[in-house]
Amino acid sequence: MSSSDLRPIVSFEVVPEHCIRNDQLELILGTPINQVINGIQNVYRTIKNVELTYCTKEPFGRDITITLQNNGIRMYFDSHSQVLRMIELFDFSHVTLHYCHNVFSSPEEPADVGKVEKCFGATVPGVYDEKQQKYIMNWRGVSFCFPAKESSSVQASYAHGLSSLSFASSALPQLERMTLFNGLSPAKMKTPEISQVVYCGNPRIILAENINSEDGRLIGLKIKFKIEEVTDHSVDELQLVEIERPIFFNDTQEAVMTKLGAPSKIYYKSEEKMLIQRSTTGSERLNDGEDDKADFFFNYFSLGMDLLFDIETRRLVKFVLHTNVPGHFDFGIYDRCEFLLKAETKSMEELNIGTESKLESFRSLFDHQTNSNITSGNNDTFSGPVVLNKSSSEGENPFGSSFCYGTDQMIFEVLDNGHIASVVLFDPLLGP
Repeated sequence: MSSSDLRPIVSFEVVPEHCIRNDQLELILGTPINQVINGIQNVYRTIKNVELTYCTKEPFGRDITITLQNNGIRMYFDSHSQVLRMIELFDFSHVTLHYCHNVFSSPEEPADVGKVEKCFGATVPGVYDEKQQKYIMNWRGVSFCFPAKESSSVQASYAHGLSSLSFASSALPQLERMTLFNGLSPAKMKTPEISQVVYCGNPRIILAENINSEDGRLIGLKIKFKIEEVTDHSVDELQLVEIERPIFFNDTQEAVMTKLGAPSKIYYKSEEKMLIQRSTTGSERLNDGEDDKADFFFNYFSLGMDLLFDIETRRLVKFVLHTNVPGHFDFGIYDRCEFLLKAETKSMEELNIGTESKLESFRSLFDHQTNSNITSGNNDTFSGPVVLNKSSSEGENPFGSSFCYGTDQMIFEVLDNGHIASVVLFDPLLGP
């Protein structure tokens, strides 16, 4: 018995222009990639052999894909918004599909032209692609592709659609590919907005922009986001509304929660729970964290950011913004944070740094910094990076090192392809 025969058969309901789903997993168009990854991880006993594909050099150049190899499912995520834009099924040997309680494909009885037409209706004519020798049937939000390799079975008068074709009962072409998408047809496919069904009461980032004082110092962030609210109490239905909130350094944790809601998680900095400290006599001792408690983060995964609070004052001291760029150690944990940071170089050059900006477009921000100065061949001086090696509890990091460039209020973590992985914003007056 081959290993492929041991794959479990998974059943999915097909909802055109929306999702495929069962009791354990929902793959919904418009879902951020980190939520899809989390959903797959939750059903690891059923879903195995998962493959992530992206462009290493230009991660925003083409779609990110997640392929469930054992189940014949491939998901396409828009590289910019990182939401699920298309679901493709390409192997039907270990999956059962049903629509409106009617099974139209199973390993024992694979779908063919007749079954699909009977299940979804014969109101839409098919299209014959002579170049690829494929028959394609489209309904709003779903498309089916059938092979037709024998050109002799196709007559000119039949080229307008499947509904006018006649096949021998023993020669009905079987389903080769099924695609779910947002739009009238694959040719008019649109990248969906984040689906409201995945909000679950969490805020979703629209844009974060820096707030500067009159003297140019960074003092906080203006955060615009969407969230579900009851706007009409007579209807008592949740509607998506846009909200803008300013968050400042030195804000209390209560003030932050009032503006942004409760965090997804509170995380205490583990590296501070055991410190080697030098006493007044010069001897070293281990501190187990009882005397020096750790600062803590508010993790807002759906906003793509962390907020660090001082344990003593319980006031905000740092923002950490995550781009969720593929190829980074933390990829798949956060939603992508859309930000626009305005900065000024020592030579008074104004820079606009966004989520997709590359190091070469804002490297001048680090010229003539006082730390880690490096002199290039043409005697220009710029701040060299600090190499950062992240690792899990098992000590593994398949993605390699990243590089940190800093100013007196911003630290940019950059991958070796030049793309930003994260940005730390801080006020030096509140501590390192």
